[in-house]
Amino acid sequence: MEAFNSFLERYAKALSSHPEEIPSYSEIISKDGNLIAASYNSVEQTLNPTKHSEILAIDEALSKIEGRYLTDHILITALEPCLLCSGAILRVKIPEVIYFVPAKPGEGISSYTTESIYLLNHFPKCTLIPRSHIKFEFLTFFREKR
Repeated sequence: MEAFNSFLERYAKALSSHPEEIPSYSEIISKDGNLIAASYNSVEQTLNPTKHSEILAIDEALSKIEGRYLTDHILITALEPCLLCSGAILRVKIPEVIYFVPAKPGEGISSYTTESIYLLNHFPKCTLIPRSHIKFEFLTFFREKR
């Protein structure tokens, strides 16, 4: 998948330009593979705990398409979306989420139960593609900063 390889290249570039920030980077890709929006976390920079890369990328994509839903798009993100970001993903009806590092149990989109998914009118296909070098970036950041 071209979008997957391009994401990894852009993630590597984003890391070097945001050394003080949580190493989370997200992209919204159209179904035909075009990059619509990209964002890096800005939680540390803004001191605002809601400035996650997923939320920022979703905001940018919605502005570009001038619409409410991202039903023909894919979210690719470094870390499994947290529950805050999962809520936004559900609201904008993104059909697919690809991530490379799982969240802690109970803290990510994969923690939704079958029962709660059944009650929703939309739930994305979620794919974990483990990448040890991305996990290493998160472990290193939190070891050094916290």
